[in-house]
Amino acid sequence: MLKKSVALLLMAFTAHADMTSFYKVALKNLQYDKSYTLYKKANKTSQTAVTYSKYANFSADASYSKTYAQFLPSSAGSFATTDISLHDTLDLFGKNNYKIQTLRLDTKVKKSRLNLKKEKLFITLANMIALYNNTSSQLKLHQELYNTQQNIYKKLVSLAKNGDITKLEILRFKNTLTTLKTKIVSQIQNLTKMKKQLQIYAPNEIIPILTQTQLLYTKNDFLFYNPKEHINQLSAKKILAKSKGFNTTYIPTLDVGVAYQKLDDPTSYGNNYSFGATLHLPLNGGHFKEAEALKVTALAQQTQNIEYKLQREQEYIEHFQAYINAKKQLIILENALNDFKTSEITIQKAYLKQYVDFNTYLQVLKQALDIKKHIINMKTQESLEVSIINAVSQGWIYE
Repeated sequence: MLKKSVALLLMAFTAHADMTSFYKVALKNLQYDKSYTLYKKANKTSQTAVTYSKYANFSADASYSKTYAQFLPSSAGSFATTDISLHDTLDLFGKNNYKIQTLRLDTKVKKSRLNLKKEKLFITLANMIALYNNTSSQLKLHQELYNTQQNIYKKLVSLAKNGDITKLEILRFKNTLTTLKTKIVSQIQNLTKMKKQLQIYAPNEIIPILTQTQLLYTKNDFLFYNPKEHINQLSAKKILAKSKGFNTTYIPTLDVGVAYQKLDDPTSYGNNYSFGATLHLPLNGGHFKEAEALKVTALAQQTQNIEYKLQREQEYIEHFQAYINAKKQLIILENALNDFKTSEITIQKAYLKQYVDFNTYLQVLKQALDIKKHIINMKTQESLEVSIINAVSQGWIYE
């Protein structure tokens, strides 16, 4: 049963899948782009509303009054007055243009925030997949070791029948095999858990294998994409746009209107018609002070760009140095691997002939196992860091 479970897991592990496809399916399931599209549509509608209100800010007034006249004949002892007027406030001088600019910047900020979310999603998935790949490789390594040691155990049992080895030695070996078996079972359960966690993001996708080992882009390519810095720059521009809005409060607005008055007064000369235009010129000096304050705030915001640039450079250094460390260690480890494999074969022969004791045998096996596991760790680290650097530098994860 144990061998069957391991075989199924390893079969799934060797089935190649594309990291790009896995990421894009996860992105679609999370509906990041759909959310942004809806926001963009709403923002566009708001811009249209501002544009419309610049020239179509209508208001209507109506009133009705009845007057009783003491000296008119009884048949015409009262008369009615009806007033109807229509007004429109016109922004002919672009006083509210800053509102449209602010809304456009809001859309760009939303896009940059979306890019940041996409980047975090990719790095999260890459780390989860790397851990899954690593655990799968170590499971395969432990399973191979278990199968080999089972064969050794069978040979030890034969030797014990001839009296060449003690039952205590057999028991110690068997206990060690049991410990290794529990390790395998634990790894199988961990892989099952990790697989289910990854399938939450992309239910029908095969979990990919990170295989990239070569950097395809430079440091400048990586630094070119910096969502945090871009968000900060746009936020500063929004503040400046609001500052310009305060500076334009002194610009006049034009209010035009038409009015109609219907008179039933028999002594009047008839109904009245009128057209009026009023120019409003605000003289609030406090708005200029607020505009200056916002400019200072925007400048303070812009100074944070340096911090975000340094943070991005730090991120690159961390990924790049981890890659270089893994690459250099792999050269040393892979050169030494053949020696450890030879040691494994030699110590097995020596142990079966009882030239060495169980502790010595176990120590050599553990050393060989440790170096193989370390190679797996470094290969995983190398592929993970390269995958992240290449993906960010190419920019496809933001599309």
